[in-house]
Amino acid sequence: MDIVARWYGSAHDSRIFNESALKLKFEGGQFHGRLLEDSGYACTPYLFIPVLRPRSRKEVRYNAKHVRTRNSVERCFGVLKSRFRCLQTGFRNSLENIKLYIVALAILHNIAVIFNEEEFPVEEVVEEQELQPIQAVGRGAAVRAAFIEENF
Repeated sequence: MDIVARWYGSAHDSRIFNESALKLKFEGGQFHGRLLEDSGYACTPYLFIPVLRPRSRKEVRYNAKHVRTRNSVERCFGVLKSRFRCLQTGFRNSLENIKLYIVALAILHNIAVIFNEEEFPVEEVVEEQELQPIQAVGRGAAVRAAFIEENF
C-alpha cells in the first residue's frame, strides 16, 4: 500500500511512518480505520499502541489481540525477506539503486501473492528494540480507551 525507501542503513519505523504519504492520508481524513504499532510510537486517534499498564480485563484483552494482530503483520515482512534473501543480507550498491530494488522487490512480492506463488519458509526473527515506551495521552489515548471499552 505504501513503501518508503529513503535512508541508507536502518531508520526507526516511526521516522519512516512520520514521513510517509500514508500518515498524511490518515491525518487528512482520506483513510478511516486503525493502524497498530508498538509503544515506540505516539498513540493517535488512528494509530493505536498497546496499553502500557493495563488496569482492566478489557485492556488486557485489547493488548493480547493487539500483539496477535501485529505478529501477523510482522510475519508478512518475514515472508517478503524469505522470498528475497537480499533484504536480509543487505545490498552493496548505491543508495539510489538500493531504493529502487526495494520498491521493485515489494512489487514483485505483491504480484507473487496475487498469483498465489509458493511462500518460502519464514525464519522467526524477533527484533529487539530498545525503546522507551510512550504513555498514551491526549486525544489518541481517549479514542483508544473508547475503542477498548466498546469492543473488548
